Amino acid sequence: MQTIANTAAALQSTEASTNPTAQGVVLSDTNTGSSIAQGEKGVKTTIEQLVLEREVWQDNAFRTSNEQLYNLLQRCYGLYKVMCGDTEEAKALREGLRSYINLKGHVFASHTHTLTRIVKCVFGSDRRRVSAYSIVLRTALAKGVGIMDVAQFIRDAGGVEEVRLAKAPNAMSAKQKAQVTSSVLAYKNMGVFSSAALSGSFNDVAKAGTQTVLIGVWQADGTVVVQAVVDSATALNAALASHHGEVRDAAKQQAAQAQESSKADSKDAAIQAATATAVITEAVPA
Repeated sequence: MQTIANTAAALQSTEASTNPTAQGVVLSDTNTGSSIAQGEKGVKTTIEQLVLEREVWQDNAFRTSNEQLYNLLQRCYGLYKVMCGDTEEAKALREGLRSYINLKGHVFASHTHTLTRIVKCVFGSDRRRVSAYSIVLRTALAKGVGIMDVAQFIRDAGGVEEVRLAKAPNAMSAKQKAQVTSSVLAYKNMGVFSSAALSGSFNDVAKAGTQTVLIGVWQADGTVVVQAVVDSATALNAALASHHGEVRDAAKQQAAQAQESSKADSKDAAIQAATATAVITEAVPA
């Protein structure tokens, strides 16, 4: 029968494939206690090692590289996979996770997926982050992604955010937002700016009819001094997606204001109706 120590092989091989210098995670197989005690020790050791590596990633590479994140998620997924099954080892690991959760004081609903529990243990209590990473791993699970293929699955999907958005049926990716916003802006014209310097940037007639990004500085009189042209599809899509968010937020605010106004009007109408009824009632002789 596979031992607790052997179940760590998948986790160790994952780390070794992406970071040969990192310390491997060892789920100790000792003779000092029951399989449940071993499971508790194994889960505690694994999660605490992942927490340390998450802190290193968050402090040193959060803005520059997602590879460590993908590797951490892959190893969380691997921990979950070795917990599956009816073997004594799997049962011990599941019990070990429950003990670790109690030790840390985490609280979950009874229906919370085990992947979500593992993610929260590793990444802390940031609800949005835990939700996003849990969606990624549960999506990988639903698609039958292998332990060693999770990082590549996330890369191929375009990153954590793209996987998260694809999971929500009504959510839009940044590219989709850019496409929608681009279509809407085709009918808007806030003015025309021209200069010799700007014309010098127009070096290909194929650019005619396409959108671009201008970097400018607001002036006190409301005008804008254009300083540069950013001829980048990535920058354009990001700007369009950002504008989509601004328009959406403004629409939500207007809708909320309209709803409040409607409530106020309804309240005034009710008061007026009640007042009119009272006047009529008083005017009718008994």
